[in-house]
Amino acid sequence: MKDLTYIEYLFLDCISTGRPIKEATLFYTLIGKRTVSTMLQCRQYDLEAYFTVMPGMKPTALKKGLERLVSDGLISGNEGEGFLLSEAGSVKKAEFFSRHAHFSLGSQLEFALVQSVLRRRMLFLIQVLSEMLHKNKHYYPVEREAKEQLWMKRLLTQQAGDKAAFARAYGEEWRSYLSRLPERDAGLFVLQFEGADHLRKTTGQMAGLLSFEEAEVKILLHQNWLRLYGTLEKEPENFPVLASVMQMTIKENGLASASAETTMGYFMHGHGMAEIISMRGLKQSTIQDHFAEIALIYPEFPTQRFLDKEKMQYLQQLVEHKVRVDYREIQKVFPEITFFESRLIQIRSEVAAKYG
Repeated sequence: MKDLTYIEYLFLDCISTGRPIKEATLFYTLIGKRTVSTMLQCRQYDLEAYFTVMPGMKPTALKKGLERLVSDGLISGNEGEGFLLSEAGSVKKAEFFSRHAHFSLGSQLEFALVQSVLRRRMLFLIQVLSEMLHKNKHYYPVEREAKEQLWMKRLLTQQAGDKAAFARAYGEEWRSYLSRLPERDAGLFVLQFEGADHLRKTTGQMAGLLSFEEAEVKILLHQNWLRLYGTLEKEPENFPVLASVMQMTIKENGLASASAETTMGYFMHGHGMAEIISMRGLKQSTIQDHFAEIALIYPEFPTQRFLDKEKMQYLQQLVEHKVRVDYREIQKVFPEITFFESRLIQIRSEVAAKYG
């Protein structure tokens, strides 16, 4: 029997023995469909690590992959009922991923929209500062977009002191962080760097050097960057320059969609729901979806501003007992509850389960 492809193993990794998942739900998770429904289901199925990791995938690719997994007895079910992992599938998955990389970090959902620009800026800054220290003004920038080149100029202009000192501090922070990593992961980071007398490698070249599939190299890089972002969130005092680049980028771009961030900005400046609806010229349901998206992404979302005391107490009980409920169960307790309030209770209980 022909072995599974790497992507088929990744499909297998998304399916559990406990709760059947429908093909459409899995597809929208993998391509990163940014609706509240998809993102909530992503959390409910514990698939945050897989959100948006296959943005260009066609539906037929997933369909064929699932058919293969069913035919090999690794999963059971169908498109209508959903799919469950079989015992054989569980064993095969565990054996494969004991030797190979997979998507495992739930912070992928949090950083899905911003991680690409974060990675590009940090790599671009390495090149610019390296060439600057070596007094080389003639090089091809790794970042070609005018917007990002202007961002770099603004960043360097903000360094009122010695720019060489800033460059050395940035390099020292990278050295400090890389010293914490296993040799392979540190080496993968360095292979992405470009600067004076050093050219970056493509993922194909990295795969050749490591004797890995290129798909696995891409996964390893992806997970390494997410681990870096997690470290910068937890230890900004140990990596002030790297952390400032991340914080500036998140402040500019936000972690949620641009429209949701705009709505939340109005709210945080003291505007109520009705005012925001009028100011933005959008439907109430759209504005409520914006708040729901923010509630899914940001642990510090002010839930108490949207739920009354009784509903907050109910939510707290769910969190304490780590209970997952659907809207029907919530409606039994609160027959007059609005759809938005019900969804907010579901969302915040899921977020609390992950972040505490």
